[in-house]
Amino acid sequence: MAFTLQNGIIEPVKSTFANGVAAIRAINKKYEHPRITMSPAVKGALLLLRLYLLFLVLLLAYKFYTIIAGGSL
Repeated sequence: MAFTLQNGIIEPVKSTFANGVAAIRAINKKYEHPRITMSPAVKGALLLLRLYLLFLVLLLAYKFYTIIAGGSL
């Protein structure tokens, strides 16, 4: 069997990628449903953390925009 681009590089990369995708899908299927229940306080805390993260990302984007636009904050 002669070495070709198809069987020497492309096929091993495709099979490695396919195996990785299959492993990720198996893990996602295993943890599809949560095994613990969250109290309302925990749900509220997670919501506040998400909102805080969104605020920080927006602040970072604003800072980036002001620097690019020529101003300084």
